[in-house]
Amino acid sequence: MIKVFGWIATSFSLIYKLPQIVALYRTKKHQGLSFISMICQACAYGFYIAHGWVIQDWPILVMGVISLLQSACLIFLYVYYKE
Repeated sequence: MIKVFGWIATSFSLIYKLPQIVALYRTKKHQGLSFISMICQACAYGFYIAHGWVIQDWPILVMGVISLLQSACLIFLYVYYKE
């Protein structure tokens, strides 16, 4: 039963970056985004993945993997549209 809170948190964590990804893709403008912040966030997700793996917590593991992929997408778009 307690894992339900983890899955709810995971769901919200996976939703909040989608508007930023869509906006960056549509506008093709990287202004207003912090590259260093995105790199730090991606590194944090790497540690979430490791933590979820070690304690076998699937909500944390799934959130970490999908959020890392979203961060990688944002970083790619940032670099692509910066040039």
